[in-house]
Amino acid sequence: MILAAGYGTRLKPLTDSIPKALVPFNGEPMINYQIRKLVKCGFDEIIVNAHHFAEQITEYFKKNSLGARIHVSVEKEILGTGGGILNAEKFLKNEEFFLVVNVDVYTNFDFSSLIEFHKSGNAISSLAVQKRKTKRYLEFDGSMELLRRETENSVKENLYAFNGVHIISNKIFQNRKIEFSDIIDLYFELINKGSVVYGFNIGNCEFRDLGKIANLQYTI
Repeated sequence: MILAAGYGTRLKPLTDSIPKALVPFNGEPMINYQIRKLVKCGFDEIIVNAHHFAEQITEYFKKNSLGARIHVSVEKEILGTGGGILNAEKFLKNEEFFLVVNVDVYTNFDFSSLIEFHKSGNAISSLAVQKRKTKRYLEFDGSMELLRRETENSVKENLYAFNGVHIISNKIFQNRKIEFSDIIDLYFELINKGSVVYGFNIGNCEFRDLGKIANLQYTI
């Protein structure tokens, strides 16, 4: 699943007339990069959620498939990263697990290694994380089990940045209400109920936030 429903406010004025997913990156819509990366990894069916200029995304995928079956999950009201995933339940509930990536993530990280890591454990989710600067650190224990967001008492060595790529078990859909929510907040709610979320350190792999105009000029 590619999360692409956001307003792309950091990319204004580009997103005043088009959705973030269709903002050009390396000469074509940003979302094309994500789709090609997923297809190369072996995925042949992809869900794209949409809200801001959703009709443009729907029309785009009527004409462009890029080697995969694309389903657009339109949100009448924007649902956030958590609600957007839950809203796509009908497409994902029969899969043991599925991969989710933010549309505005560039990384040379091989998704296959995260998939293998997730398959080796019993976590409800496995997050691609990294030692890099961020305003929103997550804290893990020595076994890379997610504990909390950064606090004033956090141990610096246990803080990681989330790279917007995660593998999620279909158990996330059990008795969930579809409403606006942040996926990290949802993870903490599930952790409090006994579930486990792990971080997977991707080391020195490159990461760029394509939600920043300056990073759109990066050439791959």
